[in-house]
Amino acid sequence: MQLLKADFFKLSRSISPWALFLLALISAIIFAACSHYVATDSLSIETASGSLSLFSETQMMALLGSIAAGICLTTDFENKIIENAVSGGHSRNAIIINKMISFFILIALLYLPYAAITLLFAFTDAAFSGFLPTPALNILSGAAEQISTAGLFGKILLINGLSLFIFISQLMVSIFFMFLFKKAVLVITATYMTSLILGPVSSLNETIHSVMAYTPYGIDLSQLTFHMSSKFIGESFLISFVFILVFYLASFLIFRKAEVK
Repeated sequence: MQLLKADFFKLSRSISPWALFLLALISAIIFAACSHYVATDSLSIETASGSLSLFSETQMMALLGSIAAGICLTTDFENKIIENAVSGGHSRNAIIINKMISFFILIALLYLPYAAITLLFAFTDAAFSGFLPTPALNILSGAAEQISTAGLFGKILLINGLSLFIFISQLMVSIFFMFLFKKAVLVITATYMTSLILGPVSSLNETIHSVMAYTPYGIDLSQLTFHMSSKFIGESFLISFVFILVFYLASFLIFRKAEVK
């Protein structure tokens, strides 16, 4: 708990998490605006699906999440904070869990703008286009077909919650890279390249897809809709949870044997 409080204090005083949050907020607004303009024929699908797709939550979570893991957490190795924690008697397992909790909160903070926009506009009459099969656009474009009730609110929370959990599991490799490399630049690069490569790789052929289907990179995000099945929810949660657990254990094994300098 002492480590977690110290992390919260450090992050709250740092400009980096808030700068990343601001970038996520701007990206979410631009992405929602693109969806609205496509729906009203003010913007072509080709343009929106091109360079503007970089503002989608799938792209921004991979990019900003990688940067957050590197700048906000891994620099503790470079600043000797981890070394001081170990020499101060804190167990290495406690340090890993502390970093995981801080990481989860950071990713949730980055995803918050997208979740907030879906909750804000799902109950309005504004038109949105699902020009990309992302969770946020699935909610915005599908909300018009739903009745505005507490049930709709619950469904939106469920989709956003599961989406966030999947994104966290995809970025969990950054925790492993953090304790492996101990350098912010290497962690950012390795995490982002992993997210960038493994997603498209899963669709190369049937064999690779069958293997990647057991990782969060192989989860079909287009199924995160108001009509997603309980089977899909259960499988996605289980795959993501196991992936998080595996990389927690891998991080523990690496850090347990590592010499902290």
